[in-house]
Amino acid sequence: MKKAVVALAVFAGLTSGSALAATVYSADGTELKVGGRVEFRGDFIGSKGAEIDGSMKDSTRARLNLKGKSEITDSLSAFAVYEAEQDTGTSEFENRYMFAGVEGDFGAVSFGRQDMASVIISDLTDITEFSGVQQVIGSASDKEDSVFKYAGEFDALQVQATYQANEAKDTDGYGVSGLYSLPMGLDLGVALSGADLGEGAGSQSEALFGVGFTIENLYLAGTYSFGDLDDKATGTADEKFTAMELVAQYQFNKQLSAAALYTKQENEQADGAKNDDVEGVELVGYYKFNSNFRTYLSYYINGLDEKKDAAGIITEGEDTLRLGVRYDF
Repeated sequence: MKKAVVALAVFAGLTSGSALAATVYSADGTELKVGGRVEFRGDFIGSKGAEIDGSMKDSTRARLNLKGKSEITDSLSAFAVYEAEQDTGTSEFENRYMFAGVEGDFGAVSFGRQDMASVIISDLTDITEFSGVQQVIGSASDKEDSVFKYAGEFDALQVQATYQANEAKDTDGYGVSGLYSLPMGLDLGVALSGADLGEGAGSQSEALFGVGFTIENLYLAGTYSFGDLDDKATGTADEKFTAMELVAQYQFNKQLSAAALYTKQENEQADGAKNDDVEGVELVGYYKFNSNFRTYLSYYINGLDEKKDAAGIITEGEDTLRLGVRYDF
């Protein structure tokens, strides 16, 4: 699966990750699509690094999205996207995406809760169940509030620029990115992100570089980033970071695929001491029965040192075995 080579399609594809959606209304240049997923996720052994005292941690979730589009002129359209998620055992829906805008020959301009610009680069390696380490700071993350965004596609080059206008003083963020796709299956990307941490406080920054390569059924990708968590940090507070992610995925046939991931983030304190915030290896296999229904089994080998509480239960560093069953609609 090659996630880098996508059309501009802000309207078409920024939500649930599924290409499926049902058109429930289409007339006079206006259309409405409904989509989403229901996904069972059962974690065994451990979950988020903590040991499971019982049999299984249930992380089942459901998503529902609405996508609307309306022609204004022959070359200009308005669009809106909304997506909500509900976790098992809860009665509330979490707002994942909520944005609206216009698109035309110039690209797309949108406003609301949406991805920051660097996500098109971090997506090069964010293709498995435990990937995604490159969203280190908020201004380099997906699903951020109060975002003004421009996205454009110029032949083989995709560019994005985002500005996050926050309510608190001196907390605004920004991001710019470019992704170039060569015809031989090579994708090259770079992104810069940053934000202030509040009045009189420091700032954050992240430089992200990515490369992806597709050859027949094999996809290889790597991302690397570095920056400041707080450029005014003191003592034992984390000041800087480096992060990397390497992934390989092979498509055996239409139904079966497998992937391997290495992920790591190292933080450096203001006093110079270093510590691993994330480190692990994931092995995962997917089986698609059809375009709607799939299952997967993932094993995450946690490379962090184990930490235990007073009762001897591991609170950090435990491995995870995840079983997933997913239906997209």
